Amino acid sequence: ANMSKTPEAKVKSAITKYLISRGFYFFSAVAGPYSVHGVPDLIVCAKGRFIGIECKAPGKEKNTTPNQDAHIQRITTAGGLAFVASSVEDVKTFFEAIGL
Repeated sequence: ANMSKTPEAKVKSAITKYLISRGFYFFSAVAGPYSVHGVPDLIVCAKGRFIGIECKAPGKEKNTTPNQDAHIQRITTAGGLAFVASSVEDVKTFFEAIGL
């Protein structure tokens, strides 16, 4: 295991474990030459809902790029949900608010 995980990677890892525990489908968009910049870190399908989660280190929640903001807006406009999370608690709170 990589012991030098960044704070953001730790957040993403914890959220991933939570999504697995709930049995929700999700995937991570991998950065590469053909990737679209700004796609949320985790794309989730939960009980038919499309949800994008942008993971940030605690205290860095406002540090989204214009591309990330644009994707969050596009997902919302298309009828999905998208938000920034810096902890599993953020995700649990958001999911509870929408009845998941």
